[in-house]
Amino acid sequence: MNDYGFVLKPARVALILLAMSILTAFALVSALSRLRTEKEHSILQTEKQLTDTRESIRKLTFDLDTIHRLAARYQRLTKRGFIGEPDRNNWVQMLESIYRDTHLPPTLRYTLSPPALINPQHLPDEAALAYQNKVFRHDLNFELSGIHEGEFLDFTDKLSADWRTPYRIDTCRFMREEASEPIAGLQINCTIQLYSLPDK
Repeated sequence: MNDYGFVLKPARVALILLAMSILTAFALVSALSRLRTEKEHSILQTEKQLTDTRESIRKLTFDLDTIHRLAARYQRLTKRGFIGEPDRNNWVQMLESIYRDTHLPPTLRYTLSPPALINPQHLPDEAALAYQNKVFRHDLNFELSGIHEGEFLDFTDKLSADWRTPYRIDTCRFMREEASEPIAGLQINCTIQLYSLPDK
């Protein structure tokens, strides 16, 4: 028995050491696996944060570009006289100046009606926004007499080229004057609708 004890004792120690090394290896592998999982999770979180940050920057850039575009449009409309206090005196002076520059007979008569809120009943659905934003209409009625068709076309061309505030010619009525009139030609009644949006 002593002979076997001499051999079994080191074998038992070797088995114990082997078992301890296997357990240590398993513990080490488990710890490394957990560490790797934590690192992967941390990397995924960092990637998600970077993706969210990039998306946020993209949205902010888009919003900033949109703000710049809208600000540029706002400035253009303000320069044209659409946004802000309507310069009604300037409109009348502009009409007189354009008429004078076309060298037509001095028969221009006009009236500028008080501003009126655009009536939503006369607007298509997509123009309801204009009503909500309180867009005002100003009717500038003018009458010309003793002129010919070509002269009227020259006048409207000059009006289109020089007029800054948004407008449209709403209605025009033409009547042929009697030959007994001092200046024979057409009698024309037109309404120019001008638009303005109060600055908020």
